Amino acid sequence: MDLSTFPDWRRIGRRLGKRLRDGLTPHPAPGPSPEDRRAQRLRDGFKGFAYFDTFEEVEAWQAKDIDPIQQSNYPLLSRSSEKVHYQSGPKSKLLLCHDYQGGYHDYEGVRPTALDSEVYSCKYLQYVDTFIYFSHKLVCVPPPTWTNCLHRNGVKALGTLLIEPQTPNIERLLIKKDGVFAMARQLADMSNDYGFDGWLINIEKDAPLAYHDWSRILIEFIHQLRDLVGDQKKILWYDALTTDGDVYYQNGLTSLNRQYAEVSDGLFTNYKWTEKKLAESALVGVEARIPNEQIFFGIDLWAQNTNMPGPPRVTYPPKGGGGTNTGLVSGFSLKIFAKC
Repeated sequence: MDLSTFPDWRRIGRRLGKRLRDGLTPHPAPGPSPEDRRAQRLRDGFKGFAYFDTFEEVEAWQAKDIDPIQQSNYPLLSRSSEKVHYQSGPKSKLLLCHDYQGGYHDYEGVRPTALDSEVYSCKYLQYVDTFIYFSHKLVCVPPPTWTNCLHRNGVKALGTLLIEPQTPNIERLLIKKDGVFAMARQLADMSNDYGFDGWLINIEKDAPLAYHDWSRILIEFIHQLRDLVGDQKKILWYDALTTDGDVYYQNGLTSLNRQYAEVSDGLFTNYKWTEKKLAESALVGVEARIPNEQIFFGIDLWAQNTNMPGPPRVTYPPKGGGGTNTGLVSGFSLKIFAKC
C-alpha cells in the first residue's frame, strides 16, 4: 500500500485549526495607508533608519540610495580572550533579540533626542555574542547607532527578515534571476553596504498551497544567502516554519526543522521548550552534525510580565511560567527575547 497517497490529516487539522482561530480572533484596527508608510519611511531615513515594508521596496533598493548617515562606520572589533565571558571553557553563546515598542525610536537615531521616558538598552554587552534588531517590518536594518556600539564591544549585529501571517506576496521571496534569488542578492548586499553582520530569517506564515516544493526551494534560498554573505557574517533560522510548509513551533531541533538549521549558522527555538526537548535536540544535533552551541533556546522575557494585556505568553516551565531556568540550557546556547 502506498501511504503517500493518503492525506496528511495532522497537517490538514493544523491548518483548519489556524483558520478557526483566525476567524474567532478580532481583526486588528487598520494600520497606516501605504502612502503614510512611505512618507514615514522617508522621514525615518533622515534619522539614520533603513527598513522595508514590502517586497517591492526591497527589490527596488540600490546601494546608491543609501544616505551615509544610515551606514555603520565602526568595524567589528575582536575580543581579548582574557576579557570575554567564555574564557573558562563553555562554548555556549548568548544571543539578545531586541523587541521594544516597534523599534526605530528617536533616541536610536543618529541625532539623539533628550530622554524623558524609559528606553531600550543593554548594560552587559561583554556577555553577549550576537544582537538581533527586531521590528515588525518585512526587512529590518539595524540602526547604525546600535551597530557601532555593538561593534565597539565585539558583538555582531544582525537584521531581520520577518514574514508574518498578514504579509502579502510571499512568493516573491523565492523569485530567481539568472540563477540567483533576487531577495538573497539584495539581503546580502544590504548587510555589506549598511555595515552589519547578517540576518535572522523569521517566517511565520504557511507556505502557499500552490507551491508543493516550497521548503526545498526555501532551503536552497537560505543556502545561497549563506554563501552570498560570506563566512564573516551569520544567517540564523527561527523555529516557526517546518519542512512540511506549515508554521508549527517545534521548541527545539527536530526532524521538521533540522534541514533549515543545517544550511544556516544556527537555530533559535520557540519558547515552550522542556527538559525533554533539550535531550531530543541534542540527539537530532548529533545526527545532523549541528553542534549544541548552534542551537539557541529561547527565553521570552515578556512572558515574565503577568500584567501584560492579552492572552498569557508561555515560556519554560510551561505550567505557570515564571523563572527562566537558564541553567538547564548548559551546553547549548541561549537566546533572550525582548527587553534586557
